[in-house]
Amino acid sequence: MPNHPPTQAQLRKLATGVGQQLTKLELSLALAESCTGGLLSSILTDIPGSSRYVRGGVIAYSNFAKTHLLAIPPEMLEANGAVSAPVARTMAQTIRQHLQTNIGLAVTGITGPGGGTPEKPVGLVYLHLIAEDADQGAMHIWQHDREGNKRANVAAALHLLQRYVEKLANAPHPAAQKTAPSAPLLVEATWRGGTWRPQAAWLHGRRQTIIGVGRQQRNAQGQWRLMVEFSNGDRAELQVDVASGVWQLLRHWPARRYA
Repeated sequence: MPNHPPTQAQLRKLATGVGQQLTKLELSLALAESCTGGLLSSILTDIPGSSRYVRGGVIAYSNFAKTHLLAIPPEMLEANGAVSAPVARTMAQTIRQHLQTNIGLAVTGITGPGGGTPEKPVGLVYLHLIAEDADQGAMHIWQHDREGNKRANVAAALHLLQRYVEKLANAPHPAAQKTAPSAPLLVEATWRGGTWRPQAAWLHGRRQTIIGVGRQQRNAQGQWRLMVEFSNGDRAELQVDVASGVWQLLRHWPARRYA
């Protein structure tokens, strides 16, 4: 364990590299923070262009907020405590579902100087990352002051995210299956806050649930293109012509399968 916490400059450098990978992979991210109090979101959104991948997040600092905003069952809090692996995992899972992103990332811990116990000392933190092809947690115990522990927690969360996107970037990617752009596609979607929120699409005669939406772009002809991820791990590029209301499937990638 390093004997000093990372600096703000080091955190921004780490966030820049992670953001470049998220942009390249066209992945969206949702954040659920407790002990970092929004610092993780702040560091990530310090980077220009971060709106391409950061969709939003929740600061669930109290147990009340965890229960009401992130659907953490009270019995889970009672049995495990707010600073625990099950709570971190549920936080990541819920925020990903709420914001319909590719990735959910959560952090919960004890920054100090008080609040620790022999079983859960000051500096303890649990982190979790949830994606269609990932379910990863981490635990650390830092020995910095309160501010240092917060920065160390942010660095640990960014490193967890970095490991995931680097593995994804280096994995063999199946070739996209091109589909005739003229073929109409039935898509269940809503328009909210200046963005499309697709919930499902009918592919090969079956309804496929959409669990993640990547970057959206509008061309000069008024057509929107967006990347989506389905519940089975497939990804696709969709296009919608706003004037006609016609959706089209432009490209389709089968799910990655890891050994």
